[in-house]
Amino acid sequence: MNPIERFSLYLSNNAEAISKEIVDYNVKKLEIELPAEIIEQSVKTNIGFLTFLGETLNLSNEDVAEKFIEWHRQQTANQKNYQFNFEEISKILKPYAQTRLQLIEMLTKVTMREGLSTEEVVYVNNRISYLLDLSITESMIDRERLANEKNKINQKIITELSSPVVPLQNGMAILPLIGEFDFDRSDHIMNHVIPKISELKIKHLIIDFSGIATIDAEVASRIFNVNKVLRLIGIKTMLTGIRPDLAINVINAGIDFSKLNTYGTVQQAILSNPQ
Repeated sequence: MNPIERFSLYLSNNAEAISKEIVDYNVKKLEIELPAEIIEQSVKTNIGFLTFLGETLNLSNEDVAEKFIEWHRQQTANQKNYQFNFEEISKILKPYAQTRLQLIEMLTKVTMREGLSTEEVVYVNNRISYLLDLSITESMIDRERLANEKNKINQKIITELSSPVVPLQNGMAILPLIGEFDFDRSDHIMNHVIPKISELKIKHLIIDFSGIATIDAEVASRIFNVNKVLRLIGIKTMLTGIRPDLAINVINAGIDFSKLNTYGTVQQAILSNPQ
């Protein structure tokens, strides 16, 4: 058995002890107290990391990267996802450099004790650093993915809440628009709001622009499309709440709203269409 193989065997046999020692070192450096469950999970993750390190020292960086990323993703999928705020994450990451250096120094002593040559010690240390860098990179990518998924869910909720159909009286309802009237909003109205309007047997729909930030040619095009669809299914639309600044933008952009029924306020629209 050559020195590298002896070192690999040592890692496999002592992964738990090394993991507990390095986690204990890291916990003592933290400025916050972690739940016991998280500490236990960290020990298990480090055991897996050390075992992986020992079993793959014979692989090239290219081959080990592919296997490590797969291993890391499996670990992430099997772990409970804890939610920390930005300040807590900063405190958790603060001693990372010291903990990393401590781990490398611990394992360097082992490599020297197992009789590895200087070249082999450098190789092992480089491999440890390489895997730790991969781990940080994958963790950042995974966190970004989760953040993007959460943002999409939140944006969907915001879109739905920003496009409610509010019945006013028999056959009449109001659709208040709030914020930006973008593609997602118009798509939501086309695919979800309009079918709901049909189900409610609404004949007159007031689309109120009081909460819209701005109107440009693209927004106007979407408005016209919504109006066309509603008209085709027999619903009369009325536009209200177009503020003076929005009206000026409409005129300057060469947008023709003259064919649409527009009113200054929701009250005016209701009074002009008595039931």
